[in-house]
Amino acid sequence: MLELTLDNVTKRYGAKTAVNGISCTLTRGIYGLLGANGSGKTTLLRMVCGILEATEGTVRYGGSAIGKLGADYRRILGYLPQDFGYYPEFTARRFLLYLAALKAIPKDEAERKVEELLEMVELAACQGKKIKTFSGGDGPAAGNRPGPSERSGDPDPG
Repeated sequence: MLELTLDNVTKRYGAKTAVNGISCTLTRGIYGLLGANGSGKTTLLRMVCGILEATEGTVRYGGSAIGKLGADYRRILGYLPQDFGYYPEFTARRFLLYLAALKAIPKDEAERKVEELLEMVELAACQGKKIKTFSGGDGPAAGNRPGPSERSGDPDPG
């Protein structure tokens, strides 16, 4: 089984340390990160996603630095921030295809998985509806549903 390993991950902004020496190993599963406002949770997750570079330490997946994995890493990564910034003019279908493109999923595979996911989460009937017209629970829910590479029968990579 592949592992995500954080080894002494630190992020500093000048004299301020936002994340200080986090080390852990995560295996397949779902994890939560709890902490007070301003404690560095978002900064840590941005480093795990490769959006932000650590000042010190390393983030590795399967023994390789995430910066060297590129699209392969993005395809297996699932991350949804609290305010995920969806595009209100996108339809549910277009938004899922957009996420698939960000994860470098080939277009034909993305089309197939999007259909499957829309059925699975019971949004197939409103796939052409703009996200901004969804109810308060469904708009954000479009982002909270499993992504195009999740829950699609992919075998355990380990």
